Amino acid sequence: MVAALKFGKDSQGFNAYAPKPCDLRWFVDLDNGVAASVTLPGDAPWYTVSFRYQPGTTVWVDVEGGTAEFPTLNTTATTDSEMNPASLLLAADTVISIITPNATAQVGICAWQGGNG
Repeated sequence: MVAALKFGKDSQGFNAYAPKPCDLRWFVDLDNGVAASVTLPGDAPWYTVSFRYQPGTTVWVDVEGGTAEFPTLNTTATTDSEMNPASLLLAADTVISIITPNATAQVGICAWQGGNG
């Protein structure tokens, strides 16, 4: 069972960015240049997804259906990959691909059911 994303409230009853712990969690210890991926389940139409990165690492994330890629030195190019995104609203069955140019990088992915697409 996946819990809907619910924000905590402060002492005055206003929403604060303090989400309840997520029910869907993945982690990976990436090696340099080796992509890993996870697919969001089809249990809900939308998920709010939050990424947690090992401090000091760079991770590139692709949610457009391709394999994540990182830039080549001194080359400008278009890409579907985004560097160290914090949180994204993603549809069910989205494939999340991640890669690092660092020697290694530990990444946690946390998802909550809910959101409007």
